[in-house]
Amino acid sequence: MNNLYTIENAEKFNWSSVSGQLNPERVSHLDKYLIGKKILDAGCGGGAYVEFLSQKNLEVTGVDKYEHFLQVARQKGKLGTYIQADITNLPFPDKVFDCTYCYDVLEHIDDQAAIKELIRVTSKRLIVAVPQEDEIMKKFNLTFLHYQDKTHLRNYTENSLKNLFLSNGCTKINIFSELFVPTQGLVNEMILKPNTTHLRHLYKKIIYKILLTILEKVSYRKIPTGLVAVVDL
Repeated sequence: MNNLYTIENAEKFNWSSVSGQLNPERVSHLDKYLIGKKILDAGCGGGAYVEFLSQKNLEVTGVDKYEHFLQVARQKGKLGTYIQADITNLPFPDKVFDCTYCYDVLEHIDDQAAIKELIRVTSKRLIVAVPQEDEIMKKFNLTFLHYQDKTHLRNYTENSLKNLFLSNGCTKINIFSELFVPTQGLVNEMILKPNTTHLRHLYKKIIYKILLTILEKVSYRKIPTGLVAVVDL
């Protein structure tokens, strides 16, 4: 399994911490829910989020198990402190960080052991993002991208994520969905666009434009691919 944790695999699945292309929704979670000054990025990858927060004058430490991901941050001179460590056994004293965030990590590891450690080293709040269990797309023989990532051990439902924290003594838990499938774009992509200018096909173009106009006014079901938990300690 460890041989799947490569830079190539990170690029294939667009791990934003490595690519540097920060996900706007993930950034908004940090802007809204991060508290305190001393911050831990648990599973920081290439350090893009560490640098983003360090630029805001926060004291951010990034931890990752794999040295080659940390080297991405160091070689690019990213701001922040970087330490190689397993988040199921962190080398920090109790309650040393005000807030910890952990993006797309728990699904790769022993999540019970990891949550215990994150709670131990954090004094105020945890922000955790995980992939959501698919209950819709599989009915149409489709799948979320994260199901193709062989480094994942599990996906989560709202109940399983909540129970993970409840079993570790947390009670102030706010869970919400994120990273919704762009449903309208998917539907539009599936419609065959007329590719001829011949007069006898003009009606096809007219129908196509009318259909797109209708679809723009349709209310689409929101299909999330991820879950976020904000937990006050």
